[in-house]
Amino acid sequence: MARVSISAVWDRTTEFMSERASAVLAVAAPVIAATLFAGELGQRLFATTPGMGPGMSGLVPVLLQLPLLWAQLQVMALAIDPAVTPAEAVQRATNRLGAALLLWLVLLAVVIAAMLPVVALVLASGLPLDRLATLGPNPPPEAIQALIPPSAAPALLFALLYLMAAAVVIWVLYLRWGLVYVVTLVEAIGLPALGRSWRLTRGMTLALLGVSLLYALVAVVAALAAQTVVGTLLGLIFGRDGGLGVAGLGSALVSALVGAVMTVLATGFLAKFYLAARRAEDLG
Repeated sequence: MARVSISAVWDRTTEFMSERASAVLAVAAPVIAATLFAGELGQRLFATTPGMGPGMSGLVPVLLQLPLLWAQLQVMALAIDPAVTPAEAVQRATNRLGAALLLWLVLLAVVIAAMLPVVALVLASGLPLDRLATLGPNPPPEAIQALIPPSAAPALLFALLYLMAAAVVIWVLYLRWGLVYVVTLVEAIGLPALGRSWRLTRGMTLALLGVSLLYALVAVVAALAAQTVVGTLLGLIFGRDGGLGVAGLGSALVSALVGAVMTVLATGFLAKFYLAARRAEDLG
């Protein structure tokens, strides 16, 4: 299969962002921004509310994945076909939401399965997890080190090495399966979208890795810059708060807006990459 030009895909993505901005703003962008804002609020609420365990804080992103997937499918529909109206994009996204959610659950199961050995190693190491839990959310490193028995060091070291290797494998799978949602949207297939995405991204792992690292860097810098500026200004005007005051909410809102822009950009890129990969596949 012919190789896909990342620069050409990026050019088509920027064209999509400029030409169909009004359509994206009409349907998908508000849903993405609201979802990300709700996630920010959930994190702040759990951080400031005693008794909120990690189970509840981990449940919020799972619940918010449904509207986020729905909105991303809308963006993909708009990026795939320039003739699609916002209403048609919503309908297409709704029709394929079930299949996309199934794929997301499969990917989540893969990640959880990959992390089970780490959990087993930590439990077998004899690490006093109950005492570690009493240290709070941000304990000093020396306090953690004081609770680690010498006998637990080999198992924890092996768990760390395994975690690093697993992270590399998961990242490669993430890149190769990155087209599953656009595949299920366009080709109307479910689990076979995993194999289809794998074939369409063949020979492009390193190129996609470079794009993903650059995207992550830009997204983190943009979010931190926006949060710092807005949080500082609102903090000076309204005073510092625990994360749920005016300064905290304003910072969360700006973070959600920046995240929405970056999400739309990444989703549009995947849709345009899919089209380019399909053309390269046809050319052989």
